[in-house]
Amino acid sequence: MEYLSVNGLDLTADRWGLELTDGWWDTPGSEVESVSRLGHGDFAARGRWAGRVVVASGLATAKDHAELEWMRNALTAAAPDGGTFPVWGRHTGENIGGDFQLIDRVEFKPLGPVTASWQISMHSEDAFLYSAWRESTLQPVGAGVGFEFAPFSRGGVITFGSAVSTDEWVWNEGNAWSAPQFVVTANSPGFAVSVGDKRVTYPWPTFMDIPITVDMAGAVLVGGVDQSHLLGERRWGLVPPGEIESVRFEFLNGGTGWATVRHRDTNI
Repeated sequence: MEYLSVNGLDLTADRWGLELTDGWWDTPGSEVESVSRLGHGDFAARGRWAGRVVVASGLATAKDHAELEWMRNALTAAAPDGGTFPVWGRHTGENIGGDFQLIDRVEFKPLGPVTASWQISMHSEDAFLYSAWRESTLQPVGAGVGFEFAPFSRGGVITFGSAVSTDEWVWNEGNAWSAPQFVVTANSPGFAVSVGDKRVTYPWPTFMDIPITVDMAGAVLVGGVDQSHLLGERRWGLVPPGEIESVRFEFLNGGTGWATVRHRDTNI
């Protein structure tokens, strides 16, 4: 493995001697609930991925005993008590990762004055591993077009402006479906966002000081609170593995503002 960091601690540095990363390249387990039939077989529900467990281990080699103690403290401090922390890894290509929690304990067993075996076991409630977010800004459809009367201009007195390009694309170089997110900052009576031919509408007033997040995984947050029940159309748009899709932002009946779209690669 070219790179593995736990909460910013690079475990692929030479002194850590990373030997094994179990559970990173494997898929997590698949869970299927079933009920026995009266005859042969079962009635099975749709399967779902379980959380991901990753176990990293290696042989640490320090310059002296003081550095070995520092390495022990650094490894245990990388996994805060009960909290989540970022884990990033790379074999080839870009880094992928997610948020993990410590399970079991951090093992650090001295084998001599300057060497020790170590192991850290981590669990993520999310089955998927992601690249870093990519962001771009969307202007509403029709931006730049409107009636303008300029009596003191050297050119034409009446103009309808010129359209601003509102084309933007999102893509997914992973091997699982990816859900873009839109953050809308606008004063308007409502808006719509689209991924490809899938459209989600929010037909309620919006305000600049309260951004609205539309997560195409299936949620809308207003001021950090889930308000998905306020939606009109609910055609959630996902990006298939290895594909690219167009994205769109528009007001339902006029308004001012913009949207930021975030997208990333998703891997299982």
